[in-house]
Amino acid sequence: MIKPWLRIALAGNANVGKSVIFNQLTSLNQIVGNWPGKTVERAEGTLFFKGYTIRIIDLPGIYSLSTFSMDEIVSRDYIAVEKPDIIINVVDASALERNLYFTLQLLELGASIVIDLNQIDFAAKKGIRIDVEKLSEALGVPVVPTVAITGSGINELLSTVITVTSGERKLKPLKVRYGKEIEKRVQAIEKLISTKLPQLCTVYPARWVAIKLLERDTDVAGKLKNYKNGKEILDYAEKLATELEKIHGEPSPVVIASERYGLANKIAKEVTAIEAPPRISLEQKLDAITTHKILGYPILTVAVVSMFALIFVGGNFLSAGLEFLFENLSMFIEWGLSTFLPRIVVDLINNGILAGVVAGITIALPYIVPFYIILALLEDSGYLPRAAFLMDNLMHKIGLHGKAFIPLMLGYGCSVPAALAAG
Repeated sequence: MIKPWLRIALAGNANVGKSVIFNQLTSLNQIVGNWPGKTVERAEGTLFFKGYTIRIIDLPGIYSLSTFSMDEIVSRDYIAVEKPDIIINVVDASALERNLYFTLQLLELGASIVIDLNQIDFAAKKGIRIDVEKLSEALGVPVVPTVAITGSGINELLSTVITVTSGERKLKPLKVRYGKEIEKRVQAIEKLISTKLPQLCTVYPARWVAIKLLERDTDVAGKLKNYKNGKEILDYAEKLATELEKIHGEPSPVVIASERYGLANKIAKEVTAIEAPPRISLEQKLDAITTHKILGYPILTVAVVSMFALIFVGGNFLSAGLEFLFENLSMFIEWGLSTFLPRIVVDLINNGILAGVVAGITIALPYIVPFYIILALLEDSGYLPRAAFLMDNLMHKIGLHGKAFIPLMLGYGCSVPAALAAG
C-alpha cells in the first residue's frame, strides 16, 4: 500500500550540487516549467521510496531569504506559505560558514529541515573534516554527509527524511538569538505582531516577521499594509530600526546580517578541523588563473575567438562537403525520377522540395551543430561560470547579470534559446 504523498523542497546556495541531488533522486521523472506568474524556473520530480510517494521541488539556488531577487521571493514564499513536509538544505562542506548563513535563516523561518552536507569528498581534498554529529547537535537537526555526483549518501538522506516526517525522530532546531540591542527590539515587535495580527502569524512566524521588519524587508512590509493594524506595526518597527542604526552606526540589515554571520562562523569553527595544509590542485590553479582580474580577460578573449574561428573554419569545410554530396545526390535523383515522371514534376521535387531541405542543412547545420558542441564542452569543463564571473561588472553596467553573457553567446547559434535563457 502506497503511503501518503510527501513534499520535499531542495534549498541551498548556488553551485552546492543541489541540481545533481535532484537528478539523483528523480532520475527521468522530472517536470520543468515556471512558477505561476513568474519567470523563475521550477523543477519538480517524483520518486517512490520505502512505500512513500515523494514529490521533490528544486528551489532556485539562493544565498539568503531576503527580497533582492525574484528567486529569493519565490523560494521564501514557497517555504513559508506552501509549507512542504521537509526542507533538504544542501550545504557545501568545503564552504560551511557561508552556507550556514542561509541555514540559520531557514531555522528562523520555522522550517523543518534536514541538512545534506554535500561535497564532503571535495572538502577532504582541501584538508577539511567536519564533525557531522557535532554539527547536528549545534543546529538541532539531522545532518547527512553525501557526495551527490556519485550518489553516495542519497539513500541515507531519504531514510533520514522519512524518520523525521513520520515522527520517529524529533527535531529540536536551534533557536537563533541575537545580541542584546537587536533581541530586545525583535521581541518587542514580535509581541506587537502576535497581539495585533494573529491571522498573519498563521502563515509566517511572528518572530521571523519582526526580524524582517527590522531588516526593512520591502516584501514583508508590503504584506503588512494589507492588514488593519499593519501601519501601526510598520511605524513602530521603523522607529526601532532607526534606534538600532544609531547605536551601531550601520544600516539595520547590515547589523543583523553581521550577527548572523558571526553565529555561522562560531558554529563552523566548532565543528571544523583542518587535518593537513590544503594542497592546491591543478583544478584550483586553473580556477585562479581563469578568474584572475588581469589574466582572466585575455584567456576569455582567446577562448571566444578560438571558438568562433573553429566554428567558421570547420563550418565552411563541412558546408562545402555537404554541398558536394548533395549536388551528386541531386543529379542521381533527377536521373532516377526522369525515367518515369514528367519533367515538371521532377523539377518540382528536385529543385523545389529537395533543394529547400538541402539549403537548410548546408547553411545552418555546419555552423550551429559545432557551436553547440563546443558550448557544451565549455560548460562541462566549468569554464562558462568563470566567464560569467569575469563579465559580471561589464554586464551590470548595461543592466544585466554576469550570467547574461552565456545567452549572449548562445544568440550567435540561435536567437530563440538565447531569448528564452535571458528571460
